[in-house]
Amino acid sequence: MTNRLIIIPYRQDHGRLIMESQMNHMLTQKDVLFIIKDNNKECMDLEQEHLAVTGVIKYKVIAAAGMKRIWGNVAEGWFIAKNDVWNYPITIAKAVKQNIDYLATSNNIKRLQTAVRSDFGIGIRFAKWLGFTNEGLMKSYGFDGNDHYRFARIY
Repeated sequence: MTNRLIIIPYRQDHGRLIMESQMNHMLTQKDVLFIIKDNNKECMDLEQEHLAVTGVIKYKVIAAAGMKRIWGNVAEGWFIAKNDVWNYPITIAKAVKQNIDYLATSNNIKRLQTAVRSDFGIGIRFAKWLGFTNEGLMKSYGFDGNDHYRFARIY
């Protein structure tokens, strides 16, 4: 069996599986605890046709990424991953970069924005590597009252 990444359309149960498993970083685990208390509604709300994908390796869901249209040509980007993502960091990162660009352009998204915890250095570096620009600090934005940075990318 190879370590080949297979990209499939995202489904709600992929999000539940990722959220109920160990997430990829202790900071994102804080958000998971809130979402689980909220009956995983966030996982259910991420599924929009042609706007999200799941990465599978060796028949296991590893990560999911996509966007949720807010209005018009503006969408909120998201990424969730299991701890297994650290076994394939470059493969997953490249796939996210390629698929996010494809999803945005093929769905006529002009502005893709996302929020990253201000204390999540890896997430901040990842957003910048994906071509997002930091637009500023959003105070008390997170589930637990923590600050987030607003990142955006214009297509």
